[in-house]
Amino acid sequence: MTPLNRRDFLRSSALATLAAGAGARTRIALAAPEAATDNVLVFVYLRGGIDGLSLVPPVGGNLRADYEQARVATRVPASGATGALALPGSGGLWGLHPRASGLHGLYQAGRLAIVHAVGMVHQPVSRSHFDAQAFMEYGLNGQAGSEGWLTRHLVSGGLPANVAIPAVSAGAITSTSLLASTETITMGSGAEFRLDTAPWGWNARDNYNPAPPAAFQGMVEVLPALWQGSSPLEAKGRQALDALALIRPIDFAGYAPGNGAQYPSGALGDQFRMLANLIKRPELGLRIATVDYGGWDTHNGQGNPTQGYDYFGIRVEEFSRALTAFYTDLNGAGAGNHAARTSIVVLSEFGRRVLENDAGGTDHGYGNVALVLGGPVNGGQTYGSFPGLATNQLFERADVGVSTDYRQILAEVLLRRLGNPYLDHVFPGLSTYTPLGLFADGTGLAPVWGGFDRLFDNGFEVA
Repeated sequence: MTPLNRRDFLRSSALATLAAGAGARTRIALAAPEAATDNVLVFVYLRGGIDGLSLVPPVGGNLRADYEQARVATRVPASGATGALALPGSGGLWGLHPRASGLHGLYQAGRLAIVHAVGMVHQPVSRSHFDAQAFMEYGLNGQAGSEGWLTRHLVSGGLPANVAIPAVSAGAITSTSLLASTETITMGSGAEFRLDTAPWGWNARDNYNPAPPAAFQGMVEVLPALWQGSSPLEAKGRQALDALALIRPIDFAGYAPGNGAQYPSGALGDQFRMLANLIKRPELGLRIATVDYGGWDTHNGQGNPTQGYDYFGIRVEEFSRALTAFYTDLNGAGAGNHAARTSIVVLSEFGRRVLENDAGGTDHGYGNVALVLGGPVNGGQTYGSFPGLATNQLFERADVGVSTDYRQILAEVLLRRLGNPYLDHVFPGLSTYTPLGLFADGTGLAPVWGGFDRLFDNGFEVA
């Protein structure tokens, strides 16, 4: 057995730490299509199954009558000071939760689109959070998998080989949609992405106060000299250090949002603020970002806007403020208009039952709403066919049905915004493409069924 000396131990241990955060890249450019763009997708997941009928409640017609018959404790008023915010372009049928005023403004400005009756079309339907979230993020229509749908996009989406940081998962845990990606950085805040984890507090020159000794070198300064060889270990170490060198000098704490954007305090606002900072730096090449926001499993005490304490409304307000600030921050002028190349898709694993329960909440359901937001979006209107709220129109006589496969929304993003035509590679089993017309501009690609060469989808290293 070959002995492991102190130098080798330091080198390999540091690489393990970096690889866990940075994900050394193993892209093979030969597999890439030519149509990739520099557009950005931010995939927002509302974990817990948000109640779409409270986020986007019906305000008119038979839908409203059926809704009021099913809801009392969780009912959003149709009008008034605590009533829903009417959505023009919805035929007078729909409104937004009154605490989503920021999203309402973006809808009126044509930057937010709402899609009704969205979900997974496989049978049997799963009402388990764990299964439904996994199925949706694997993109396998009711099957388990080993990699997320965004991971397959990163492999097949034609990203140039020199993109430094193609994907970021905002938070402490990598999103399942990026599971098995070797290209993703996972970080809750930019300030955390540092190799300052040695046993001593002064493990980098810029951490040594007031000034380091003349000959001092911390771990982050020593590692480049250790990783000069040609082994895969050392090559991956250099790749990870490249990412570290780009992110570590960024002043995340001092970042000033653009256009007067004001992020809400808390983790969600901080994560969107961090992503805006990264998107505005073209040298990083960020193309994919994921954000999770949980707390939507409202079996009891869900609340409504007329109450002094409205649990659901509090979460909606934070969510609305964070998304609105993010869009505002990116929406600059000229070359600074990063909103024009950023698309945001918001999904949740399932909706809630139409009939509220006896605990003032709603139980696990099926169909839900999806939000699509950004500069290129055909907003200010609702999409999708809503099956109705009468008992005989409900799925299993209990839930909003599904008329739009969530993969069709994501497929439209892939083709129109990200330049990836290989839909059946990203979503194995998907064989049709029915765009909703969500985007005002983008690539004119058509799907390429079975065209992605999996020979190169193997993680081999290319020098």
